[in-house]
Amino acid sequence: MKNDELEEYSLARISILAAAYAAVTILIAPIAYGPIQFRISDVLLPLPYNRKFGGKNAVIGLTIGTLIANLASPFGIWDQVIGTFATFFGVAGAYYMRRFKYGMIFAAIMPVISVTILIGFVLLYLVYDILPLWLDILGVFVGEIVTSGFGGYLLLRKLETVS
Repeated sequence: MKNDELEEYSLARISILAAAYAAVTILIAPIAYGPIQFRISDVLLPLPYNRKFGGKNAVIGLTIGTLIANLASPFGIWDQVIGTFATFFGVAGAYYMRRFKYGMIFAAIMPVISVTILIGFVLLYLVYDILPLWLDILGVFVGEIVTSGFGGYLLLRKLETVS
């Protein structure tokens, strides 16, 4: 392995990311849960793409942060399980996009796809049947494309200049 590919697990980095994600999500609880959600904390979801500040530590930290944040969810155990898997699939996808040309763009898109499908379709429509399908999906998609898609991409671009 090349030296820049070696990653050490850091309990401090994992903890900081988990705490930051959970704290911001719970702080904005009225808009963080439900069919129309805007989780500002989701700007962090593409972070595993970044080799210096993200990586596997970010995959673990953001997944744990989501689980902690979803303990406050009005959707209970369903959101704790499905929401945590949605984040895990999105951040793991962002991590694996490092291998590809234009990976940064796809790293920002992976969480949008996983959260939109698992939260908008599975949790809100299949489990709870809150709104018509298109509204459940649209409400989650719009929030995710703004936060994870656009905001996450901008964060990655900025971190590239720092790295």
